[in-house]
Amino acid sequence: MGSMADVEAYDISDERIDLGSRVTLPKSWHARVSGEQDVPGTITVRVEWDAALGRTAVVFAALEREGEGVDITSQMLREVRTHWIMARSAIEVVTVDVSAEGEGGLDRIPVQEFLGRMLAAREREPLESLHAAIAVYRVATAISFPPLKLVADTLQISQSTATRLMKSARDAGLAPEVRIQEPRRAPAFDPYNPGRRYDPSAPHAGPSQPGGPSIGL
Repeated sequence: MGSMADVEAYDISDERIDLGSRVTLPKSWHARVSGEQDVPGTITVRVEWDAALGRTAVVFAALEREGEGVDITSQMLREVRTHWIMARSAIEVVTVDVSAEGEGGLDRIPVQEFLGRMLAAREREPLESLHAAIAVYRVATAISFPPLKLVADTLQISQSTATRLMKSARDAGLAPEVRIQEPRRAPAFDPYNPGRRYDPSAPHAGPSQPGGPSIGL
């Protein structure tokens, strides 16, 4: 997808799916994309949670031409990447509830802020690392990103270590939904900094101010 594409999530369902680890996403939403390279029109998709697949899925996709003098061709349709749109728009609607400071309770934060905090954290205890890996894995499921890759990059561990952590979580019954498999190729967006191409080594957007709520898993 072109870097200038403008993605807008709208018609967001009030009903939310709880993936565990306080990661939630709407049951459905629409995404509208304009400014896509080689696609002179507006792309609209509807995304829904599919219980049979255990993930979100595109259930409808349409391309509306930008005006007269434009014909929608098969070549143009081949440029429409529905998975990228689904994954990129999910960044806008997936949230994580974290422990709040003061009197307790929970704060609901955007997924990119959660990932930024997790990426910046250091010196985790073994059990803390396990629960952090589970939470990031569930975030990856919510945003249709390769889960083991996101766990490895966010916790700054090797792919093999991420695989061992998630296998332990699954075998212990902490995350029975985990699938140990070769990850899919990452969509061309940065889950830590939406709007950029994926680069886990790039500076990331952390909390809006220092001393924010701690991560509650």
